[in-house]
Amino acid sequence: AIFVLAYPVLAQPPAPELTGDIVIEGLNGPQGLHVDSDGNVWVIDSGMGGEEAIQFLSTETGQLIDATLGQTSRIVRLGSNGEVSEYATLPSIAAGEDFIGGARLTVLDGTLYATVGSWQILLGEEPTIDDYSVVVSVAEDGSLTTVADFWSHELVNNPDGTDNIESHPYGITVGPNGLLFVADAAANALISVDPETSETTTIAVFEGMPGVFPNPLRGGQMLTDPVPTGVVVAEEGTIYVSLLSGAPFIPGSAKVVQVAADGTVSDFALGHTMLTDLKMGPDGNLYAVSFGMFTEEGPVFNSGSVVRILEDGTSEVVLDGLPFATALAFDSDGNGYVAVNGVAIQNAGMVVYYEGLTSMDGMPMPEMGGM
Repeated sequence: AIFVLAYPVLAQPPAPELTGDIVIEGLNGPQGLHVDSDGNVWVIDSGMGGEEAIQFLSTETGQLIDATLGQTSRIVRLGSNGEVSEYATLPSIAAGEDFIGGARLTVLDGTLYATVGSWQILLGEEPTIDDYSVVVSVAEDGSLTTVADFWSHELVNNPDGTDNIESHPYGITVGPNGLLFVADAAANALISVDPETSETTTIAVFEGMPGVFPNPLRGGQMLTDPVPTGVVVAEEGTIYVSLLSGAPFIPGSAKVVQVAADGTVSDFALGHTMLTDLKMGPDGNLYAVSFGMFTEEGPVFNSGSVVRILEDGTSEVVLDGLPFATALAFDSDGNGYVAVNGVAIQNAGMVVYYEGLTSMDGMPMPEMGGM
């Protein structure tokens, strides 16, 4: 199933008691963060669609619905001097309660790269939107160049082998040998990109996870999609990927997995909930972002968190009480930046700064049922 973090929120959520400092605000569904070597903080948001009327797929019904398209997804930079500026815009679609636009950022050899958009076979074999379901490079003047076409990769390869032919390039990081590694949240695969040749290669495929409903796209089995979100390549070469887990987002069912050189996937850290991002801290520990909790009544406000994952896979909560947390980034001193309110509430998105995040004491993980 498609992965969109712009979940419907039926009412303005209660204000959280944030312990950090808000450094960027007015975002529309912030999805990704990156801190570059010069200390600049980059954030990318989903946008709010636009004025062009189109048809797009509803994630609720699986049917085509009226939607809007516009260049409203933004890449925003917080300079080391404290100045906030808009760097580039990308295509964004507003389809029902969902916003689908920019997703994640990384920098390789001085070039900024972003993942953006999604596409599904019911929309047609040929995408009708430029720079969508792709990885783009972003020039200094804000212009975009498509580097890798993920929809074409999905259409030809369908890595997860399900009946759902869909691609949503999401998490992105720098891999070995000048490659980019991308977590495709709808293809349920880790895919490498050679930015010089645009070649895409499936590195690993993530299997379905135990679910509570028969899944017609997985042969009616009681499985939900794994939905890979964040990817980290450690200094020694180990690859870690966070899995959100698909609906109904059972508490404790998300996890972090390791990917071996031959593509074998093994569990590393279990018992998490709705993991949306994964980063390596300068202290050598992994840090995961939990979007929050869902119940039968809907989202639980201000239930997001940042979790430290130790070398043995055990975990501890570092920050909690976050509103719809989506992304995390560190500077070289271990200070953290967290994107919150990554939902379909206009101008509600923020980036919050937490001094000394990696040195904060950990708290016990909440007990979860999991599956």
